[in-house]
This record gives sequence, structure tokens and C-alpha cells, in this order.
Amino acid sequence: MRQDIQSSRDEAVKLALSQSITSNEQSLKETRRIYNNMVNFSVSLMDLLQAATAKGYGCEQLVCGPHASCTDTTAGAECICNEGYVGQGTNCHAPPDFMPHPLLLEGKGVQATKATDVQVSIFKDNRIAVVYRDTTRRGSGHVIVGKVREAGMTDLSPPEQFTTESGKAFDPVVVGTPGGRILVAWRDQNRMGTCWMRGAYLGGRGVRGADMALTWGKAVSFCNDQAHKMSILPIGQNRAVVLFSDKAKASLNTPAESFGNSVLVEIQDSQSTILGRFRFADFPVVRLESTKVSDNAFVLAARGAKATDDMDNSVSSKQEAMAMYGEVVDNDLVFDPNPLNLEPKRSQIWARGISLIAPNTVAYTYQDATDMLIKMAVIAIDPKTHQLSEAVAPATMRKGFSPYVNMLSVPYTAADPHTLFYYQGEHSSMVNVCSWDTKRKKFGGCEDFSWLATKAPSVSGARLGDGKSFMAFTTETGSPHYVVFGLSKK
Repeated sequence: MRQDIQSSRDEAVKLALSQSITSNEQSLKETRRIYNNMVNFSVSLMDLLQAATAKGYGCEQLVCGPHASCTDTTAGAECICNEGYVGQGTNCHAPPDFMPHPLLLEGKGVQATKATDVQVSIFKDNRIAVVYRDTTRRGSGHVIVGKVREAGMTDLSPPEQFTTESGKAFDPVVVGTPGGRILVAWRDQNRMGTCWMRGAYLGGRGVRGADMALTWGKAVSFCNDQAHKMSILPIGQNRAVVLFSDKAKASLNTPAESFGNSVLVEIQDSQSTILGRFRFADFPVVRLESTKVSDNAFVLAARGAKATDDMDNSVSSKQEAMAMYGEVVDNDLVFDPNPLNLEPKRSQIWARGISLIAPNTVAYTYQDATDMLIKMAVIAIDPKTHQLSEAVAPATMRKGFSPYVNMLSVPYTAADPHTLFYYQGEHSSMVNVCSWDTKRKKFGGCEDFSWLATKAPSVSGARLGDGKSFMAFTTETGSPHYVVFGLSKK
């Protein structure tokens, strides 16, 4: 019995040893297989790295051109154009549709047009109207209308002169309406000028292919003694508001005065009719800019004279970064008599722009010429009282001076709000884009981009929609051009 038990034990031990040896052999084989795979992977990786550096350098030693990034490929380190750009890695550029194009098609033997005071308006299914002062033709005012197609190319009409044969147009402004009318306003001298406006109907009635033809009404004079640019914006189907700095001469009973004034205009077919005049400030105002915040309301930005307390002349505040709410009610223009002043203790605030970035929210960007800074603030509009308040205090966005600072409204989409202002950089024309957080009431992720590789003495931009913007500008030689550029979400 004991021998049988011992024999069974011996058999069990032999079986366990056999299984252990078999298991160890299998484990050893598996280990060798994994090791061989690792060796093969290492060899393959070395081969890939050797192929990638076959040219003798890697990305750390390769310098790519603008709008390009380096990457290691099987052919070696190469510069690849960034998303949205085309070309070779050393010469990446915007697609042809987004490159500058001349506004005028002028043949050989014709005197090349030199322009300044460019201003653009977008309306009615991506229609555009561009006005400018032609310095090669005695400073006369001209307008070009057209339509921007999906690819960014634009069908343009030949330029039409809206001034008289000998008339001049300084700082012309233009607006288009949903009803297919345009209104142009200008002054006929740089200083001591007379204000003029002229309406036009877009599209020949009953004429095939004449959708860019203009039928003009008579020019209407509406103010005098002018030396500053006006602001203009559409209201309703075929109405517009013109805001300007006005003056009244002294009389026997009243002294001379300077003040902010406006007119509500209706364009009936081609003729412009003034429905009323409405003061918005009893003090001098200049550098007027405006943006619509609803179908019949807008916010005005201006540089105003110092305000003095009516009860105490020793108490005053500066109004150099002033904002004011305005609204059209029936045939009247109504303004909030209590403007918001962003920098009540600072002076020398020059160029500025204002834009809608979200419902009841506007951004205000301006040039602080005292410290040579470009600043941006955000203003909230109370939906019930329409009073303006400071949502974000002025923050420094750029250091340096720009002869112009302006803004585009909602440059990306309404669901993804951004701010966009454009300015002149040290060597090129720039835009600054920031995201806006509606819930947290703050902007961030600000970046600067070059939309033109050179400086542009005269620039005006407008929003096309779908993240695209249309810029009309003149080159340093005075040649009028345009470009369409887009914003892509990262």
C-alpha cells in the first residue's frame, strides 16, 4: 500500500516537472518572439529615421517660409504649407481667389487711376458698393458696384462719377439697403466744405443683364462748414441715417456753436428725401463711427469735447471715447442723452471702430495717442432701458501707432462670436481676432494676422458672412484694389 502511494507521488512529481518544463519552454519561445519583434521594430524605426534624415538635416535645422511648417517625411525634412495656404513650402500664399485684385480694369495707354478715401458697404445678397476720391481726375467722387461670388471673386461694374463734372468728394461714405438702393454722402472741400448726399436705384427695370446699373437722383445739400468724415448706416428697407459734426453760425441772439447732428433719409426709387434732422450732442464731436445692433437701432462712437457739470463748472469729464445709443421710431431719431465714456480721464484718443459681436453687445477699439496703444473695450446694452454700460474695461491689444483703427461686425458666425479690428502694422496690413465668451463676459485667444503684405494708406472693410471679409484698399501708389479673406476655426 505504501509502495503504491509512493509510486503515485513519484508519477505526480514527474508530471508536474514535465508540465513545468513544457511551460518554461513555451514562455521562453514567447519571450524570444516578443524580443525578435522588438528588434525588427527597432530596425524598421532606424531605417525610417535614416530615410527621413537622408538629406543630412532634420526640422530643427530647417527654416520654413511664411505660412509653412516643417515635418519629417520619408523623403526627409520638408516644409509644408499650413492649412488654408497653397504653394511650395518656401513660397506659401493664399489661394488665388483670396489674393488682391484690382478694382478697375484699365487698359494700356490709359492714365492709371490713383484713389484715396476708400469706403465699402455690403448689402442685399453680397452686393457691394465702393466709393473713393479720384486724385487723377480733380478729386471727383466715383462709385463701383458689384457682387461677390462664393469663391471670393467679384463681378464689378465700371466706375460711375457721382459728383458734378468739377465737383470733389472728400471722405465719401456709402450705404446699400435691402431694397436695392444706395446712398452716398460727402463734402466738397477738405475744410469749410458743403455736405452733399445722392441716392441711386440699383438695377435697370425690365432690362436683362442690367442688375448692376445705377439710376441716379439729384444731389441734395444738407450742411455746411464741414471738415470731418461722416458716418452712415442703413435703417429699414430703404432708409439710412447720416451722422455728422455740424455748426451753426452766430446770430444777433445766439452765439456760434458746434454740435452733433443727424438726418433720417428715405431713398424713393433714386431720389433721397430728408425726413428730419435730429441733434445727438450739444457739444463738438468728431471721428464718428457707428454699428447697427438691431433692425432700427445702432450705437455711435465719437470723440467729444469735454463735458462740464451744469450745476458746477469746476466738475468736468473727458468724452474722447464716447458711445451713444440711437434708435429710429417711426419717422423720428431718438438718442440716449446719457452717453457712456470709456476713458473719462484721458485725452488724445484718435482713430476708432465699433462693431456688434453678440446680441446687445458691442466692441469698441481705439488708438490711445498719448501712450501709443491700441485698446479694446466691450459695451453691454440693457435690452429694456437701452442704457450702455462697460462690460469689459479697456484693455491694451497692441503697442504702437496706426493711422487707422476700425472694426468688422461678427466676423465669424453669430453662434461663435469673435471680435475683429484692422490696423496698420509696422510693415504690413493687419487684423486682430479674439473669441468672445458670452456667458463669462470676456474675450480671449487673441491673435494677429497679416491680410496684406504691404501697408495700405486707405482701407475699408465689411463683413460678407460665413467667416469671410471684404477689404477695399489703395496701394502705396494709390491703385485701388480689393481682397477677400476668411477666418477658419481651429
